[in-house]
Amino acid sequence: MTRNISLALVAMLFLSGCITSKELQKRTSALEHLLSENHEAMYICTPVELARATAYVDFSLNESALARPMTAKQFVDKAATASKEAFVGSRDSWCMKDRDGDGIPDDVDQCPDEPEDFDGFADEDGCPDPDNDQDGVPDGEDECPNEPGPVRNKGCPILDSDGDGVLDEDDQCPNEPGPVANRGCPWPDRDGDGVLDKDDKCPDDPGPVENRGCPYPDRDGDGVFDKDDKCPDEPGPPANFGCPYKTIEITESQIVLHQRVFFQTNKAVIMPRSFAMLNEVARAMTGHPKMIVRVEGHTDSRGRFNYNLKLSQARADSVRSYLIAQGVDPARLTSVGYGPERPIDDNATSAGRANNRRVEFHIVSQ
Repeated sequence: MTRNISLALVAMLFLSGCITSKELQKRTSALEHLLSENHEAMYICTPVELARATAYVDFSLNESALARPMTAKQFVDKAATASKEAFVGSRDSWCMKDRDGDGIPDDVDQCPDEPEDFDGFADEDGCPDPDNDQDGVPDGEDECPNEPGPVRNKGCPILDSDGDGVLDEDDQCPNEPGPVANRGCPWPDRDGDGVLDKDDKCPDDPGPVENRGCPYPDRDGDGVFDKDDKCPDEPGPPANFGCPYKTIEITESQIVLHQRVFFQTNKAVIMPRSFAMLNEVARAMTGHPKMIVRVEGHTDSRGRFNYNLKLSQARADSVRSYLIAQGVDPARLTSVGYGPERPIDDNATSAGRANNRRVEFHIVSQ
């Protein structure tokens, strides 16, 4: 069909006589179309004629642009003659031989005696490709002709849906990645402790990784593991390393002291014998991070009232400073001195006065 159209164009282009600018433009466009449609064959068989025809077309266009129609017509006529020679010469069988009739000339056909199968795979080389993906399954039987796959899977690749390196056909859990050693399934973790059952020495009891999946023992049941518990057979709070408090007790409203806080006589200097008890108070507050405490200082009634009031304030301040030095947040501690205003015993006796000289820890909130 293309050959007949090209021949018709050649015949038309040889019309002679006077022509209008419109006709000249029409002939030039027809020549350009002819040369474009048959360029490959002309380039191989009649390259000289092709070059001459192309040059004359360019000359004609240039003359038309310069408003010289007569000269332009002369070049069109020459272009038509050269185009005819190029076209006719390119049809010769000696030039464009195609023994296997696949439309690819023998000089570029890598298989000139075997026609190309034109199946969308390497169609430009002129060779048939009966097994595009070279997987040993002929294309006619291959359900995936462009992807290699085994015969048992009809030429299609075997998938690995979860990307774990175990092909779906061998993967017991094709949608969950797992090791080859477990047939493509993830290792179970029955107790959910993050230690896989294969490595877990206690697969039904959750435990930390560092203890190989086993829980740490806690003999006294105080929530402090024996490995961290300084009193593993006596329950005690975590803040006191699992040991019961020896010198204090925590109630809803107070940290109750089992001993007095001792100071140097008539001074706010804490005596070393009270350090251990105050350290327990500090640890108790550390273990209750929301607890806010008011430190109260009290004296007996002997001496001047204002002196006792100032001494009680200084002693309460001194205890507060000591707790802060042990790591308690200052914002969680206030201090106040009441002097002799709030006795708890009879100031008429020596024992009563000793009881009234005291420091108390009142819980504001926790």
